[in-house]
Amino acid sequence: MIRSNLSLAILSLLLLFFKTTAAFGQQWTEPLSASGYLRIEATSIYLSSSSRFGQRVENGSLVREIEPLGYDLTSANIGSRLLPTLSSLEDQLGGLTDDKDYAVNLGASVTNLTRHEVRVPINVSIGIQDYMTLGVSIPITRRRTEVTTSFNGVNANVGISPSITNINEVSAFLSSLATAEKDLSSITRSLCSSAANSAQCIQANNILEESGRFRQILNNSYANYGVFPLQGSNAGNSLQLQLDALASAQSNLGIISYPTTVPLANQPMTSSHYESLITDPSYNIAVSPLRSWGSPWEIGDIELFTNFKLLANDLNVKVNGAQSPNELHYLIGLGGLVRLGTGHLDLVNNMIDIGSGDGQNDFELKIFGHLSQLNLWSVWAEVAYGLQRPTSVVKRVAHSYQAFPSQSSLQITTWTPGAYSQLRFSPSYHLTNELTLLADSRYFKKQSDRYVTSLQADCHSSTCLNPKPLEDETQMTFFELGGGFMFSSRSPGSTRPLRIRLLYRAPMTGSGGMTARTTSIEFGVQILQGF
Repeated sequence: MIRSNLSLAILSLLLLFFKTTAAFGQQWTEPLSASGYLRIEATSIYLSSSSRFGQRVENGSLVREIEPLGYDLTSANIGSRLLPTLSSLEDQLGGLTDDKDYAVNLGASVTNLTRHEVRVPINVSIGIQDYMTLGVSIPITRRRTEVTTSFNGVNANVGISPSITNINEVSAFLSSLATAEKDLSSITRSLCSSAANSAQCIQANNILEESGRFRQILNNSYANYGVFPLQGSNAGNSLQLQLDALASAQSNLGIISYPTTVPLANQPMTSSHYESLITDPSYNIAVSPLRSWGSPWEIGDIELFTNFKLLANDLNVKVNGAQSPNELHYLIGLGGLVRLGTGHLDLVNNMIDIGSGDGQNDFELKIFGHLSQLNLWSVWAEVAYGLQRPTSVVKRVAHSYQAFPSQSSLQITTWTPGAYSQLRFSPSYHLTNELTLLADSRYFKKQSDRYVTSLQADCHSSTCLNPKPLEDETQMTFFELGGGFMFSSRSPGSTRPLRIRLLYRAPMTGSGGMTARTTSIEFGVQILQGF
């Protein structure tokens, strides 16, 4: 009994404290300001994600499941899927060794990514009339991506190219191939000068053609990829057998200068060499290394907005000839905004950057509604539709799963982000005149982006890359829930009511393949200034 009385006394004191000032504007999302009032709002939003709503094709079936953000950078068999430039090496060596299924394996890598972003939108709005408000939102952002990666080359079938570890041996080998080819060319001319259709002439020409193809492929393979088949690997053994067969054929024609041993890789892949394959421009990828990275503070996409009141009831009603508060209040309005492309796009050579904005203009239209019962509860709802305008961007044309596209895939494209729609529903309950519990839900859907080759692209229509792969997994949906509280105070006679809000949001469901599962914490301060 004593404990119950004590609890009741404490509760009464708290209620007495919170009721010392009158409630004012408990609705944080209130889109309209009274005529002659200036609203200034600053919100610090911290966003974090380490996974995504992924999708991929496995054995011909579409698999949708939550994936780590570093999924596309992780592989047990690193090859041309991650580094498309290696597909040329696979084609060349596979054709040379008659192995159509030859696949380069650099080893295994595991990469974990965690993205952090701080957004500080500063909103300023002014009530022109009671039915119209104009405003601007200036977001300031800072981004950081934490990266941890490990590499293991134990199971690799290629190693560091001998053109790096023993360039003199490779040079001597290629020089010997060229010399033997020159000698064979002289013998072939001699054999064919008197009898062009003889068996010896045809055989010599065939060996000369095959020797030239063998030398050219090896010369290109040594020079351009930084990796080469390891000693003892299937591809390495096949190359040696091919060399032995050509040496025997040339020996039968009197050539004794043909080399007898193919220089193969004898040093396994290391993490530092794997990084150099990605960052060194000589290997035709040239991207930033996979390390933790942060941006400076930057301006995002600035928004200019306006809101109109379409329908609302008066806050006061007449009861027995006197003014009394209207216990049930409703508001229906229309809003629109123009989002300017003032933010920075993600850096084309940084595979882990997300940019501070889209760099193009958007137009958004929304309908909103607010229903509340005086000093008890309120409900806010909003439906929005956004149309995003095209802009020219430089992109590496590749599929979404190709983590490190080649530098030669860089191309100017015209990017049209997909139109989006959004539904928000935010109920709240007033514990006291000053303290309000908040709940927030949001459903967001965006259509697929569209990419076409820009007229500014520095390529001929016959050589331009088709940018359609960039549209992979750009469709997006997600649903998130949040909760928090708001404190609002207004001293008697003050024209500067203060509102403070803390809100946490978490992702519930989503789709799209690249849709990040982002949690956020918002802390905001809002001041209303009359003039």
